[in-house]
Amino acid sequence: MLLASAIAVPSFVRSYRGAKLRTSARAVVMSHRYARGTAVLKQVEVAVLYDAKKNTIEIVSVTDPAAARNHDQVAEERARAAEDLAKVTAAGGAEPPPRPAGAVASELVRRLAEGVSIVNFESEKVEQEKDGLYWVRYYSSGMCDEYSVELVDEYNKSATVKVDSISGKAKVEYD
Repeated sequence: MLLASAIAVPSFVRSYRGAKLRTSARAVVMSHRYARGTAVLKQVEVAVLYDAKKNTIEIVSVTDPAAARNHDQVAEERARAAEDLAKVTAAGGAEPPPRPAGAVASELVRRLAEGVSIVNFESEKVEQEKDGLYWVRYYSSGMCDEYSVELVDEYNKSATVKVDSISGKAKVEYD
């Protein structure tokens, strides 16, 4: 009995150590899938926010501002935007004012497991990082910005989640 427990206990401890990292990696993958599905089903832009300071993952959707207004209001806004563009063009060709953003609604917030942190985020788009907050945009077509997120636990084991922008496949690599 002692021999069996001497063999089983270290294996169990190693398995338990990696459970938090695996759980957090699965949370990243599931957040990716949820955001992609929400963007396609609701036909809205969705963003996944990775907060390295709070160790959270938040999914937010951005509704189209035109969807909440009636046809007459949208027509008036388009007419005003066309007038503004004509004025700007006549004044020297500066850029037109930005289009108003839609309403942002938080869909889901998830904490990473205790002891697991986000240590690296890589994306082709440089503007997707600000002071430890990283974000990825998901489009209504099902595509997203290509990115990878590296997680590390308290035992210095790491997991990297890589997401392909076109296929939407998420691959997890453990180190």
